[in-house]
Amino acid sequence: MKKFLFLFISGLFIFWIFTVLGNGGNYSKSYINRAQAASTGNVLLTGTVLQYINLFISNSTINFSNITPGTPKCGDTFAYPQVTTNASGGYNLALSDGSATNSAMVHSDGVTYIPDMNSGTIATPVVWVTGTHLGVGVSMYAADSQKEAAWGTGTTACDVLYDKWAAVPQNATTGHTVTGYHASADGSNWSWRIDVANTQKTGIYSGNVLFTSAAVLT
Repeated sequence: MKKFLFLFISGLFIFWIFTVLGNGGNYSKSYINRAQAASTGNVLLTGTVLQYINLFISNSTINFSNITPGTPKCGDTFAYPQVTTNASGGYNLALSDGSATNSAMVHSDGVTYIPDMNSGTIATPVVWVTGTHLGVGVSMYAADSQKEAAWGTGTTACDVLYDKWAAVPQNATTGHTVTGYHASADGSNWSWRIDVANTQKTGIYSGNVLFTSAAVLT
């Protein structure tokens, strides 16, 4: 009986071996197909990029050097604010000097100021008229994108005929608006003009005008 069971089991094992070998590639292929079976699923990624703006000013020192009362003088260089922003609505560029009727230029005594230009505003700049206009004025004479018509038709710094000038206000006031997204720096060119009365105290004057850039929200 034991011999019979041994022979029977051995026969079954040999039959299985021959069956596997007989199928050959079919068995392997079936195994591989099962190993390669896959299922997919999605992961949704979301996020909001916040608005960014940066202001850099080159040529940030304007030197009037010696100022003779009654003789208007333009600065020896120009200010070049450059704005980079990812805001699709663009940006506004504003100016301020922190003083009501005075310019930013204060005497070394700390109390005597050269006044702001006596006419012309950021909203309504005017042509500089020698003998009529005194104080410190600013003009935007060129821009990389668009230049507002209010600043006149001049295209170079200190153009007495075609540039228009304004007093810098106490509080930040927009003087230049640019639309659209600007991945690289977008600049504007600003020149400065000064004349003083013969009663202006002699000495050295200096002070800062603040440019402020703000993204246009959309």
